[in-house]
Amino acid sequence: ALDMRDDDASTASRFTEASTTTVRVHVYDLNANYNDLAYPIGLGIHHSAVEIYDREYAFGYHDDANVTGVFDIAPKSAPHPAKYRETIEIGTSLLTEDQFADALEALRRDFPGPSYDLLKRNCNTFTETMVKVLTGKSVPGYVNRLANLGAVAHDFAPCLLPTSIVGDLQTLPATTGQNEETEDVDGGEEVQLLAVPTEEMHAS
Repeated sequence: ALDMRDDDASTASRFTEASTTTVRVHVYDLNANYNDLAYPIGLGIHHSAVEIYDREYAFGYHDDANVTGVFDIAPKSAPHPAKYRETIEIGTSLLTEDQFADALEALRRDFPGPSYDLLKRNCNTFTETMVKVLTGKSVPGYVNRLANLGAVAHDFAPCLLPTSIVGDLQTLPATTGQNEETEDVDGGEEVQLLAVPTEEMHAS
């Protein structure tokens, strides 16, 4: 007689493996009042992060070139002012757990904190890159559309570094897609991004 318990155990094992390698993108509002109006037309101001293996990975700004800007936290727990809006189920990772560890290490090297740029290399840019590495798929365009259109969301759109990981945060001026060596003849406004005092940061 067939022992159905073995089949059940095998099915359960495959389900568990699949569920832990599912890739999700968590999308947050950075200005809930504005996003209530702008989200329906795909122009919301968002923070985003990637969940895999029960951790959420994101990218934020600091000024230490020797420390990655990539961090991980519990899913759906991005710090203030982010407010959770929704989860996008992307699919299953193409990588084994060991391959994922190698890919994550490469992403950490490729995204140091000072490389953050509000328009060209922000938290949503990191999300797009990580999702492509893990699944070969793309993130829906509305997540980063505002930045891609060149709009500056002023101080409502910092990417985030959690105080639980890097200590007390302070705001510092950061670039908004312009070359730092180019004089801003229009006297444009500075965009405030969350930053970490160098002495309080820890290498990952």
